[in-house]
Amino acid sequence: MTDSAQRQPRPTSVKAVRNGPLQLKGTFRLLDPDGDEYDLEGQRIVLLCRCGRSKDQPFCDSTHSRVGFLTEDRVACDPSDDDEGAA
Repeated sequence: MTDSAQRQPRPTSVKAVRNGPLQLKGTFRLLDPDGDEYDLEGQRIVLLCRCGRSKDQPFCDSTHSRVGFLTEDRVACDPSDDDEGAA
């Protein structure tokens, strides 16, 4: 087998960029509200607007940096982690 035949595709990831967009990385389909697919041929990274002010919705056009968009993203606590101190 060749190296490329042995490689597994990387999982798709979604990252909340601090004070910025959502970064989608990997292989995915992006659909509009009507269910039509955006043409993302060849793109493996897409930035989606979170501030709501991009003129290229749903994609980020960096307006967030001009309007002072701020986020307070945090990983939610796992309720199963509350076992500390339990008898």
